[in-house]
Amino acid sequence: MSKKIFAKNLGSMSVAVLISRVFGLVRDIFFARFFGATFVADAFNVSFQIPNLLRKLFGEGALSAAFIPIYSEYSVNKSRDEQIRFALNVLSLLTFFLFILSILGILLAPLIVRIFAPGFDIETYELTVRLTRILFPYLLLIGLSSTLISILNFHGYFFIPGLSSALLNIGMIGALFFSTFFENLSTREEVIFLAIGVLIGGVLQTVINFPLLAKIGYRVKLHLTTKGEALKNLGQRFIPGVIGLAIRDINLIADTILASFLISGSIAALQYGNRLMQLPLGIIGISASSAVLPLFSRYTSEKKWDSLSETFRFGLASLTYVMIPITLIFIALGEDIITLLFKRGAFDEFALKMTYNALLFYSLGLLFFSLNRTVIPLFYAFKDTKTPVKISAFIVAVNIILNIILMQYLQHAGLALASSIAALVHFCILMSIMKKKMPVICIKPLWINTIKILFMSFIVYLLIKLLAPFFPASDNIEIIIKLFVLTTISAGIYYLGTKLLKVEYIDRIGKKIA
Repeated sequence: MSKKIFAKNLGSMSVAVLISRVFGLVRDIFFARFFGATFVADAFNVSFQIPNLLRKLFGEGALSAAFIPIYSEYSVNKSRDEQIRFALNVLSLLTFFLFILSILGILLAPLIVRIFAPGFDIETYELTVRLTRILFPYLLLIGLSSTLISILNFHGYFFIPGLSSALLNIGMIGALFFSTFFENLSTREEVIFLAIGVLIGGVLQTVINFPLLAKIGYRVKLHLTTKGEALKNLGQRFIPGVIGLAIRDINLIADTILASFLISGSIAALQYGNRLMQLPLGIIGISASSAVLPLFSRYTSEKKWDSLSETFRFGLASLTYVMIPITLIFIALGEDIITLLFKRGAFDEFALKMTYNALLFYSLGLLFFSLNRTVIPLFYAFKDTKTPVKISAFIVAVNIILNIILMQYLQHAGLALASSIAALVHFCILMSIMKKKMPVICIKPLWINTIKILFMSFIVYLLIKLLAPFFPASDNIEIIIKLFVLTTISAGIYYLGTKLLKVEYIDRIGKKIA
């Protein structure tokens, strides 16, 4: 039953994230059409970075990792009313904190912009300050929305909460479209519409959760108190999570600094390659992370170790089944994918080669980036937020050392390879410590399963390389046909081959994920 629940949750979340990514692509097309690569685009991107930093804090693990295990305990040891009262208390404190932070952000916007973008000229600086003041209230909306989504995920609702980013994108697209009804608007005025669209999207992200919350017994009301052992425990677990996210940001900053010493275009190539790698990671890897934390926390609270072990094993097997063939498809068809998406205007053949090299070496770590997002929630479920932080700090050091060594030989691709190797080391350390600290979790080795998947993925790779010469592609239409035919044939052969080899969970993975 645990495998069915996980597969259903992961499938729902993956579909929702896929829809959100499609709307994100449409939003980017609109944004490029209106603002291109101008100072207006720079001003908006910097001003929008600030709420997105908070998204990392509240939307990608720190608060959820601290909140969900305690919330799960309430579901076992307390009444539903007490559980809801605890959640409303957290939401009320969060609302108060983010409201104060938003006011301070509006007042201190000039200083904040100087810190984030010290090199802006006066025109760009003034526009960024104006946009930052408009966008700061989005902090409150995204903080609340992310916590509401965590609650709904715990209660088994994944699809509607997973559409959160799509609603943000719809708000932004709608605002830009609405601006076209006004004649002779300058780009400065159009970008104000876009900023207002962000706030509209933020409201949509928040209120869409209210009907589902009402369904499980929530009523919108304040319950503000700073007393209680549960809140104290929440704070103690939340702080290490914040530190862990800060450590990850240091890693990204280090990559950018080192890339700046390489040939021109290295930073851009890394960003393009990473963006492509993030597509399957976001749809599958991050969705898996969101799906497993509520299940892990529930099984831990109820001491259902068999269900916990089986769900964890199924999660690892599912990610392995999906990510390994995607990696080899990136390697085999990466240049075609990059050409289709990016090669136009200033993005020339040299940029294509640079981006492909980045994608090639990033994709080697795709499996481990996704697996780590499944293993770390297991520590959170056992109320251990400190161990992942300590491991992350060590991995940052490993990554920086590898960066310095590999960039000497592979230039910017060495930075991508360093990230992939660090992800592998991260996974090995997490699994090793997990086995020592969590002996109640019993999973049979997945090596045989993985070897079967690797074998079939390699067959698919050879098949693509064999058939590719029969699909010469000189324009985007031909590239689309080539990618569609080769990936469709490959997916069918891969599924049939893994079924014949009796790869574990193949039927359930095929129905719910593939």
